Amino acid sequence: MKYRYLLFDADQTLLDFTKAQRSALSVVLEKYGFPKEESVFEDFRVFNDEMWKRFERKEISKSELIRTRFVLFCQKYGIEHPSDGTLEKTYQEALSNAAFLMPDALEVCGRLSRHFRMYIVTNGLAATQYQRLELSGLRPLFQDVFVSESLHAQKPSVEYFEAVYEALGKPDKKDMIIIGDSLRSDIKGGEMFGIDTCHVKIHSVKEDESLASPTYTITSLKELYTILYEQP
Repeated sequence: MKYRYLLFDADQTLLDFTKAQRSALSVVLEKYGFPKEESVFEDFRVFNDEMWKRFERKEISKSELIRTRFVLFCQKYGIEHPSDGTLEKTYQEALSNAAFLMPDALEVCGRLSRHFRMYIVTNGLAATQYQRLELSGLRPLFQDVFVSESLHAQKPSVEYFEAVYEALGKPDKKDMIIIGDSLRSDIKGGEMFGIDTCHVKIHSVKEDESLASPTYTITSLKELYTILYEQP
């Protein structure tokens, strides 16, 4: 086998974050009186994605992201934002319990876990990610989970990958591969750190193709079998 260490992104690679976000946001919209229109979900998705991109570019801190995203979103729709932080808490609690799997994720990870050392590498809030991974049934298949909040660094920064590398005991980088959906954080991060990369394009999301050049590109997690198991 060409690799020994598999670094898996979580959201939109193994966990369906689009579905989870919609489920959690539905709770917020209902509780706080937002318009019940399809456009509201898309508005929040775009707005939230941009906030996380700014965080990954180190333009804002995580605390600023969490503190302001719903304040600004409420302003957009003329909704009074509660000053006690209960709206964000409602969203995080609902998101923590939204553990929807991507197609074939459990089957593929179950098989690979018998032959590889596997790790989750994810940006996000630690409590939310840990809970979702447990509920999904994925957690027992992985040796460890590395969440940006716990490492005080985020993908694609070299600091994040260095922290993971140290925790793994500094294996030969030729034995490592990162598998994820984001060219910006997963593939670019892997490139900068000097390991092979696999771009997962299950749900097509428009990204600037010049951001990174993945070693492999797949449209189904089952395609990992061909990449990871040496063929006779």
